[in-house]
Amino acid sequence: MRKITILLSVLALFCGCSSKSNSDGDKTIYVTITPLKAIIEEITCGDFTVDVIVPDGASPETYEPTAKQLAKVNEPRLIFSTGLITFEQSIVEHIDDSDKIKNLSAGIELIEGSCSHHHHDHHHGIDPHIWTSPKALYKMVTTARDIIVKEFPDKTEYAEAADRLLERIEALDKWCHDKIANSEIKAIMIYHPAYTYYARDYDIEQIAIEHDGKEPTPKQLTELSDKGKALSIDVIFHQPQYSADKVSAIADEIGARIIETNPLSNDIIGEIERITNIICGGNE
Repeated sequence: MRKITILLSVLALFCGCSSKSNSDGDKTIYVTITPLKAIIEEITCGDFTVDVIVPDGASPETYEPTAKQLAKVNEPRLIFSTGLITFEQSIVEHIDDSDKIKNLSAGIELIEGSCSHHHHDHHHGIDPHIWTSPKALYKMVTTARDIIVKEFPDKTEYAEAADRLLERIEALDKWCHDKIANSEIKAIMIYHPAYTYYARDYDIEQIAIEHDGKEPTPKQLTELSDKGKALSIDVIFHQPQYSADKVSAIADEIGARIIETNPLSNDIIGEIERITNIICGGNE
């Protein structure tokens, strides 16, 4: 009788662990990059643990998921991705249920061009930085809203939360458009070309200092400096992943301020508003 009791206790322990593991997975959502984290948290009203695959400070364009991460990609309820960054394909290859991974670039008019680093090339040579433009971000949130509402049809508050978020992004888009249209800004200069969609959508030029992960040659530096002077560039942006030293020579040559921007910010709406204000002559 005692042996039976022990056996039942052991079975109960294993069942309990299994149940907890499944429960944890049901309450967890993965996102591939940080800007998606706050979006999914807001739509789902904080009901889920939202984990980011690319750690803070790492570049998604050179990141390779660890073996531990790849072993766990089947655990979360859903995985939201841009569908455009190389490492995201590694996840697709290791996931048992491909329906779990949701591509938020669907329906966005994509821009060709590679900003590859070393041996990494983006999906079909497409610029992946869709989340840095309010117009594209609006479409991404709309797609996420539809997916989440379908996945959790009883949670009417999710649709309401998404709609409030969409209203904020729509207002941001109009504000950015009006702010830039009323300025005399023709171009922005940045070390790594992360605002390609932003520049397209607001009809300005993005002047990138590095291309395809390569530093500019002396001749290119001269050309960039001449262009910066001609367009009265007074701010040069660089990302936290890259040292300000990489833009200091051009900044000194054209008399521009060096300002850090973080396209991978958890508060991407706030970051877009911030850089728009700086571009149009405001303070940080």
